[in-house]
Amino acid sequence: MASSLFPLHVIVFVLTLPSAHPLLQLSSPLPAPTCEPGHSWAVQLRWGLEQEGGSLDELANQVAREAGMESHGQIGHLNGHYLLCRVQDEEGDPRVPGEVLGAHPNVLWHSQEGILRRAKRAMTFNDPQYPSQWHLHNDVKHGMDINVTGVWERDITGAGVTVVVVDDGVQHTLEDIQPNYCPEGSYDLNSNDPDPMPHPDTRNDNHHGTRCAGEIAAAPNNSFCAVGVAYGSRVAGIRVLDGPLTDSMEAVAFNKHYQINDVYSCSWGPDDDGRTVDGPHPLGKAALQHGVIAGRKGFGSIFVVASGNGGQYNDNCNYDGYANSIYTVTVGAVDENGRKPFYAEECASMLAVTFSSGGRHLRSIVTSDWSLQHASGCTEGHTGTSAAAPLAAGMVALMLQARPCLSWRDIQHIITYTATRYDTEADWEMNGAGFHHSHKHGFGLLNAWRLVNAAKVWESVPFLVSYQSPILKELETIPAYPNKLTLTWNVTAAALRQSGMQTLEHVSVTVTITHPRRGNLEIVLLCPSGMTSLIGARRILDTDGSGLVDWTFSTVRCWGEHAEGQYMLLSLQPDRLAIPDEIMSPLTPNSLKLLLILGCSALFWSLYYTLELVLAHMNWRRLWRSVRRAGRSRIWSRPPSHVDSQTLDMEPMVVLEAKMPLIGKGEGT
Repeated sequence: MASSLFPLHVIVFVLTLPSAHPLLQLSSPLPAPTCEPGHSWAVQLRWGLEQEGGSLDELANQVAREAGMESHGQIGHLNGHYLLCRVQDEEGDPRVPGEVLGAHPNVLWHSQEGILRRAKRAMTFNDPQYPSQWHLHNDVKHGMDINVTGVWERDITGAGVTVVVVDDGVQHTLEDIQPNYCPEGSYDLNSNDPDPMPHPDTRNDNHHGTRCAGEIAAAPNNSFCAVGVAYGSRVAGIRVLDGPLTDSMEAVAFNKHYQINDVYSCSWGPDDDGRTVDGPHPLGKAALQHGVIAGRKGFGSIFVVASGNGGQYNDNCNYDGYANSIYTVTVGAVDENGRKPFYAEECASMLAVTFSSGGRHLRSIVTSDWSLQHASGCTEGHTGTSAAAPLAAGMVALMLQARPCLSWRDIQHIITYTATRYDTEADWEMNGAGFHHSHKHGFGLLNAWRLVNAAKVWESVPFLVSYQSPILKELETIPAYPNKLTLTWNVTAAALRQSGMQTLEHVSVTVTITHPRRGNLEIVLLCPSGMTSLIGARRILDTDGSGLVDWTFSTVRCWGEHAEGQYMLLSLQPDRLAIPDEIMSPLTPNSLKLLLILGCSALFWSLYYTLELVLAHMNWRRLWRSVRRAGRSRIWSRPPSHVDSQTLDMEPMVVLEAKMPLIGKGEGT
């Protein structure tokens, strides 16, 4: 394990304050009379006219006395400029001092002061629901907004950037959407035509895409509904979720008009039920990779995805292949108090969070809504991580206006550097590069002001390089206690030099597992710094017996750390392995095999290596006889020594095998 040590120099200044001696006490000057409006004059005195041994201050006092006024001293740091005020008890025409000053030989310029009218540069809109958009400007809870108004004041509104909402359609005829609608970037894959207009349905729920589009680019000052975070950007729609979805359709959606559309906002994913493991299939994966390579004229399409709403089911976004992808920006949600809502999922691949709905008494997101099926065209009830992802997409649009040449990886880096920590109760951990990450909040809250200002001065990261381990085979026995398998792999400096890689971004682990109860397993990855990532969390509702097949877990918690060193994979399961009846009954004599393919994949400053583990195997025929004799539905693991007839002897073996690189990109720094 390598670590960098920095010398710490602590300098302590001790300031001793003795009791004041009477002769050393300082007396404060008496406050000067306050000048009322119309009774003060600013003057500029001639330079070089001071009497020998005199000063400009004395000259100012002399001029003031001659005009029936008092000098209130120099104005700021303007040499020779003084403020003179009319003595309050003097009577007469207030214009008389001005006449005296105008005729005085030592006064170059004078002006009677009045009240100046100035307006604060606060953003105001006539959209009736703008005051309710707390996520844009929160006047009640300081800091609990995306800090975007100052960006708007500098005329950064997303102009020149197109954000496409991949969803169930966008009602582009809506007053808030129509001014910024981009037909050139739109398409309907469900009906195979250029118009992504949503279709009314029996459940009245095809408003999802329109709400997301309003969050991004709702037009301001049209006396209708609300304002989008990037209200100067253009918004397109790709209708793909209102009908059967195939891998090929998804691939087309990810690359549709990718020289027109800059940012793809995707507020959807697999079922958030705590038992589903799914994500992009081969064509979808290829389209994501192709988009970041060829999209946006080579700078790469930006894919923003929602982390998921299965928190109440103990779901985890590492089981969502879109949130796991190294090519996406995974965004979670916090409520108006900066806390993780009950529905929000946690995972090691989450990059950041932004605002959305919370509990029953907390506010939701105000945005545009469709006007079909008797809807009003405006809603105060947009919720979930579906509402968080479009806000993030809008902030990316602001970044791209400020700096159009940012690459897709530049966007990820800037988010990593500028996200802010707020919730002190979250599981924040600092990695070896000094970044703080939480499974709940990623690197923290997105802040539009920080994102845009960082984008202006950001130095683009170099091209992608990668590393893959050589083939390795080894046998190892899994101990019955403490029900934990530890696997290590060492990445040497010599191996890294061949790829030109230095530090990590994403680290991915590809796993194939056959297990009678998938949700019982827990997988933890440790990087060389010791930073831990819970990449495979336990899920109490996941009773699936088919396991995982070539599933890729991902983490960003080792971001910026050195790639060299020892990586450790821990596979854990509870002491008591509960197998429900619905899984137990159909068992036939077979073998239990656990295959883990460990591959740490990353982008530039990344790590790609693959370890393949085979945990074999328990004798299910013997298991079935034991359970029938015991009449029980629970299996207890045991230590190597024999105990009684109701226990099961489990002695799986391990085979480690690396695969050839799946991604073979590289470049020297």
